[in-house]
Amino acid sequence: MPKRTTGGGGGTPKRNRSRKEAVSPSSPRSKRTLDFYFSNRSLNDASVDSTGDVLKLSQSTSGNGNEKADEEMARKLQAQFDTEYQLLTESSISSKGLEEHSEYSTTLDNTEIYSTETDTLKILGSDISAVDADDNEHQPPPTTKVATKATAFGSIATIDFTVNSSEFDPNTYFAALKSFVPAPYFLLTHLFTQVDATRSRIKIVNGLTNFTRVLVLMDKSALASAVWLSTNSIGPPYTALELGIGGSIISKALKSVSGISAPALKSLYDKHGDIGDVAFEAKVSVRTLVDPPLLSIKGVYDTLVQIALAKGNKSQDVKQKLVEKLLIRGRGEEVRYLTRTFAQHLRIGAVRTTMLTALARAFTFAEYGSDCPQDKLQRAEEIVRQCYARHPNYDDIVAALLVSGVDNLVESCPMTLHIPILPMLGSITKDMSEMLVRIGSENTEFACEFKYDGQRAQVHCDESGKISIFSRHLDNMTDKYPDIVDVLRSNRAISDTTRSFILEGEIVAIDEVTGALGSFQSLSNRGRKDVQIDSISVTVCLFAFDLMYLNGESLLERPFRKRRELLRGTFAQVPHKFAYAESIDATPLDQDAISTFFHSSIDSKCEGIMVKLLDSVTVPAAGANKRTKSLLSTYTPDLRQESWLKVKKDYDSAADSLDLVPIGGWYGNGRKSNFWSPVLLAVRDPDTGVFQAVCKCMTGFTDAMYKDTKAKYDEGSINVTRVKPFDFETPLTPEFFWVPQEVWEIKFADVTLSPVYSAAQGIVSDRGLSIRFPRFIRKRDDKGVEEASTPAFLAELYRRQHSRGTADPIQEQAADDLYEQFY
Repeated sequence: MPKRTTGGGGGTPKRNRSRKEAVSPSSPRSKRTLDFYFSNRSLNDASVDSTGDVLKLSQSTSGNGNEKADEEMARKLQAQFDTEYQLLTESSISSKGLEEHSEYSTTLDNTEIYSTETDTLKILGSDISAVDADDNEHQPPPTTKVATKATAFGSIATIDFTVNSSEFDPNTYFAALKSFVPAPYFLLTHLFTQVDATRSRIKIVNGLTNFTRVLVLMDKSALASAVWLSTNSIGPPYTALELGIGGSIISKALKSVSGISAPALKSLYDKHGDIGDVAFEAKVSVRTLVDPPLLSIKGVYDTLVQIALAKGNKSQDVKQKLVEKLLIRGRGEEVRYLTRTFAQHLRIGAVRTTMLTALARAFTFAEYGSDCPQDKLQRAEEIVRQCYARHPNYDDIVAALLVSGVDNLVESCPMTLHIPILPMLGSITKDMSEMLVRIGSENTEFACEFKYDGQRAQVHCDESGKISIFSRHLDNMTDKYPDIVDVLRSNRAISDTTRSFILEGEIVAIDEVTGALGSFQSLSNRGRKDVQIDSISVTVCLFAFDLMYLNGESLLERPFRKRRELLRGTFAQVPHKFAYAESIDATPLDQDAISTFFHSSIDSKCEGIMVKLLDSVTVPAAGANKRTKSLLSTYTPDLRQESWLKVKKDYDSAADSLDLVPIGGWYGNGRKSNFWSPVLLAVRDPDTGVFQAVCKCMTGFTDAMYKDTKAKYDEGSINVTRVKPFDFETPLTPEFFWVPQEVWEIKFADVTLSPVYSAAQGIVSDRGLSIRFPRFIRKRDDKGVEEASTPAFLAELYRRQHSRGTADPIQEQAADDLYEQFY
């Protein structure tokens, strides 16, 4: 804890002296308040040292009347707080800044960006100091401002956001809160505290819905910021706006703000296992000399954007200083959730679908009242989800909702060039026979395409010739593939009549001489940013397979047959640079041709084939009810449709590989005693964000993988904890739990009912599911944890496995019991 020396009486009083010690009211050791100073004397010069860690009060040595009174010093520090708060929350981006960061123009507002060395020094030159909680004599007396803040906290603390939305009236709280604008960050953290305390998805949705309704009445300008903060992000993926705050910055900031030592900080982390809880306990006893301004929702968000955009040699110092400023201003629960936000692990269960549902309901209730019909709520949720799938930017969606409401959202926030749409996904089949059954009719026409082992890409081009390339999880990778941009810009691949387009394809490593295809791993040898064409060592080809937008018109509602026709009529192939996906058209009667094509794809180092309906059809539904269902050949962003079917090569009889999230590890034995082996893996429930353990894996790892994993999940980092996170469901307790941040592709023998795991429990059985003999294949760098395999998908694999009679439940039970003994 930082030390503080107090002048008076020619000596330094001990900090641990008894508060009951009898002293004269005039003694320097008596408890002194600002009232005492202001009415009796002009004393003590105060200064803050350059580190910001020690507050020094030195007794005046002269009696010439030029001493600074404590009142003057307090006012000076208050002015400093006000200046810095103004700097952090209310300054606008200059027009020059907007030009330099034009890709963030829809994300940022009223934010000053620190990106130069001069700006860095400006931040480092300002400072705030903390005073130990035991020394309360220098706290200011109650004032109207303090009383107002207390009133704000008291009003907010009475709100229960998680009640049923049909019973919640935001107007009840508006009168008490309308004077607290900009909306305080405490309002948001009060919501976080309530949803953090429940596992009920209904209550979480209610909380987010009701909070949104209150904020719309209270401070519309803070709504977009609140949405970003609630979803544990500060911008859409395609802007590459990331905080870049590592454990080192958070630790240094906490030590600086609270005065806690490194060993004590480590002890707290071992105790709690959550960096937010650690920060809360470390700072709970710290007080500032002058009560700083309330944090606002928008002010916190804007400061986080400044952190993300900090550049240059001193950027880490800038980030740490801004983190410290937020922590110093934070009160109570604000500190907990600020720190969790820094670590990008908010833990409140506000997954994307939950937030979109809340936005839809909030604005529908605002229009139709609390007795809004259920069908209107469901329709609104569908509209908002569809809008986000075509335009995944909360800034634009919130702005459109505020102006035109839900009903006109699609028109006011349409699909836009250089804003990627969420990709359509295909359903997985076990083998060729299952694919043919699911097609439904022997007369159904479909296309079979090579399923390339590359990187899925979405390419945008506007009328000015600007080209953007996005990955399947919306990262902007234009700089990674300048050769693709060059081919398209040179007009070798584009017809003269093409003004704008959005196409989709697969970027694959290729031998530019022979045309032989390379593997996905080959692409990892290319740089990710600022790649120069002259320095490219791994050449690639873009194999285009779909067209979603052409010359200002959306093609999403067109059948695949028409989209493919326009694709081939608009673009010309360039050998080994740009090509159409290899394909054949067929019906279920063409089994020999399909089988030959499938084996040709495997021989070409592809993963298998994609089967896509050329036109929409109606097929019999599963079950005995004799109903039918429609299989649409339109392009449906962010949905996994049965009109697209994947047929992949057989992985040792497994239905398919699973994309699992590592959530913990044990140390191995022998030469592996310093590495993680086995590793606990989980599926992820997309509705709740909960990770459900499904197996332990200890095979398939290379020595390099062991080293990389140990470095990433080092004991001393914030990536590991001994305390089980609330969003983990696992009957096993590894030596350390891991913060979810990767997806691993795992192959296996089969899916089995488990006496140990609870994954997918209640979907196919009252017992959970597991997989036997898991083997690590690769890290899925192209997927985020939100794209991991789900419990529903695991259950579907189990159903298919048993529908073919390939598993004996008794043998399966015995094998699983034996397997668990050794793993």
